[in-house]
Amino acid sequence: MSKQSGKPQPPEDGRVVDLYPQILAEPRELGIDAIRRSGGPHRALEDLVDRLEKQADRLEEARDSSCVFARVLARMNHRLADGVLRSGWDDPEWVALLALRTADQYLHALRARHAGQPTHSVWASLFEAAHKRQTSVSEELVLALTAHFVHDLPRALVEVGLRNKSGETRLRDYHAINDPLGLAIEDIRIDLTRRYESWFAPADRVDTSFARILSNEGVRVARATAWYNAERLLHEQTRASAQAAIRRWPLVTLYELLHPPVWSTRFASRRVRLLSRWTRSWPGKHLGSR
Repeated sequence: MSKQSGKPQPPEDGRVVDLYPQILAEPRELGIDAIRRSGGPHRALEDLVDRLEKQADRLEEARDSSCVFARVLARMNHRLADGVLRSGWDDPEWVALLALRTADQYLHALRARHAGQPTHSVWASLFEAAHKRQTSVSEELVLALTAHFVHDLPRALVEVGLRNKSGETRLRDYHAINDPLGLAIEDIRIDLTRRYESWFAPADRVDTSFARILSNEGVRVARATAWYNAERLLHEQTRASAQAAIRRWPLVTLYELLHPPVWSTRFASRRVRLLSRWTRSWPGKHLGSR
């Protein structure tokens, strides 16, 4: 499978919305300072959501199926922004910075794609599959969440730190993020399949082994695994195997989705994708972004 994405038909301006470059280009401590200057973690996360939604709008206008990737990340971070106001986290600024650094890996790959630059990011292969209309909306949700939780999140955790300056673990705050994300994931799935497959959404289902990540339990398991892999990335003896694993698994998921081993599943999947391609809608901005 080519690691360079197929180039989409971009919107007129062809631009990719940047995510707080002044935060993400700086060291961890300066990133926290920039979040404070922006108005605090809730404001920083809401700005992140706006940027992701605008990117999804541009992809949607170009009838590029990878708009689903941007949209699901926007909806998740919207729930996270709401959680900042009511969850009582020990360090909501760390939570916001983790979200920003995780999302930037997606946008970095998207910027490279629009610039026509070759990239070995796992997102490139997912962009290619979506652009060629090889996947249904539910499959695109599975792929987006797999790349986000399996590949991007452990790397972002290493960047922002698993422990605070006193050496205490940030696991309590990290675990508390499960509630707003896990409880929202089913609503997000229903909302996005209806948005893009208004006549077909109830029939768009993926195999049970892949659908787990679209559940509360699946989100929690995926995030627990991300923390484990971040710990592995921090140790020299396990770093190489961890890097290989977090890069390999999203690509394995993509391959197995596209090529189910059982012929009956393969036939059903192809029929679902064909129906998704024929019935895919592009509602645009007039329906609103949230």
